[in-house]
Amino acid sequence: MVLQTFRSAALAAALLLTASQGFAQTANTETVKLFYQAFSQNQPELLDGVLAENWEDVPPNEGQEIGRDAFKPFVTGFHQIFSDLTIVNDAIIDAGETVVVRSTISGTQAGTFAGFESKGKPFSVMAIDIHQFKDGMVVKTWHVESWLGGLFQMGAFE
Repeated sequence: MVLQTFRSAALAAALLLTASQGFAQTANTETVKLFYQAFSQNQPELLDGVLAENWEDVPPNEGQEIGRDAFKPFVTGFHQIFSDLTIVNDAIIDAGETVVVRSTISGTQAGTFAGFESKGKPFSVMAIDIHQFKDGMVVKTWHVESWLGGLFQMGAFE
């Protein structure tokens, strides 16, 4: 068990080192960067060149249907909630048909988020996304964000 854990940690470190050194970049790396650009620049139409028509988001947002077009309103909605939203890609690991992105989402809460009214406070959260590609398009994305910490930063629990 210890040896398996050590091997897993060594593999993860090697992948991060590879990503930070700029190795193993494919066309999928450039495609996935457009996903984050769509959010940062409030341009959901960019998703047409990134996400397959029947793209699946795991876990989906509340009320979100499967598909690229069903996701676009969430991009514009995010900008209504977080007026100065920025997303920075901190690391990208490109393994061909799978691209993993660690990013930082930051901004200032300007509207109601997760049932909490805005107090006008800034936040910064980490996100990790795993994008699965097929035929040059993202067909599925698994994601996790540290929103609990973000809610504390935004003053949700004061």
